[in-house]
This record gives sequence, structure tokens and C-alpha cells, in this order.
Amino acid sequence: MPQNQNKVPLFPFTFRDFFIFIGIFACAIELCILLRIADSSDGFASPVFVLAVLLISRFTNGYLFGTLAAILSVIGINYIFTYPYWEFNFTLSGYPLTFLTMFGVSIVTCTMTTKIKQQEQLRVEGEKEKMRANLLRSVSHDIRTPLTSIVGATSTLLETKGLSEAEQRALL
Repeated sequence: MPQNQNKVPLFPFTFRDFFIFIGIFACAIELCILLRIADSSDGFASPVFVLAVLLISRFTNGYLFGTLAAILSVIGINYIFTYPYWEFNFTLSGYPLTFLTMFGVSIVTCTMTTKIKQQEQLRVEGEKEKMRANLLRSVSHDIRTPLTSIVGATSTLLETKGLSEAEQRALL
């Protein structure tokens, strides 16, 4: 079997993955908005979005949506949930670390998920091949047993001259 069949594309796009991305990302934004209303501090957004990046990377295929989640999370934290609100502030002391953390979480999770899915696909293909081999062995055995009896009876009919008509009919 060619190796290329087992490779998962790095940046696949499916609507399933897109909706997972939108759903988790929207929940993260909504949770941060609710926390912002309940508490005036800014420290809650980063952990919420790190969790969102982790979940998106875990439940989608490839690197596309995990990487996109990391980038949009850093932009969202900076633009929406950090003072001055609704403005970009690239002078924040933790900004590069936030981006690197989210990007790292995304890449590691996407890589692990992709590898696990590839291994699972290989395991399933191995199981299918085992089942196919067992089926062929079983069918071969089931066919070989009656064929052996038929060949034996035919050989007896051809090689033995003094058989009565009743014995010949029994062998037939």
C-alpha cells in the first residue's frame, strides 16, 4: 500500500472543522465577555483562549484551525480584552509570550492529534486486513474439505474396477 494514503493533509478544510472552530471560539469570546462584566480585571482572557486553542486543535483535523485559533486569540486578547479596549497595543509586556504560548499549544496539540489519527487509521486498516485474511482462510478451508471428499470419491471410482452399482452410487 502506498505511503501517501496514510498522510493527513496539514491544512484540510471541512465544514465540520469550521463549525467546531466557530463554536468553540464563540464560546470563548462569550465567556470572556461575561467574565469582563463580572470582574474588571484583564487576566482571565488568556487562560480562556489558551483552552479554546487547545480544544480547537484537539477536535479539528490538521493545523489550519488550531493555528488560526492561536492567531485570532492573541489578536482578540490584545484588541478586545486588554486595556486600552478596542485598540491594538503591541507594547504590552506579555504580548510576545502570549502569542508564543498559544502558537505552541496549537502546534503541539495539532501534531499529537494528527499523529494519533494516523495511528488509529493504520490500526483500523490492519484490523481490516486481518479480518480479510481470516475470512479467506475460513472460506478456503470450508471449500477444501468438500473438494477433498469429492476428489477422493472420484479417484476411488476411477481406480477401483470391481465396485457394485450400489457402491458406485454411494461414492457419487
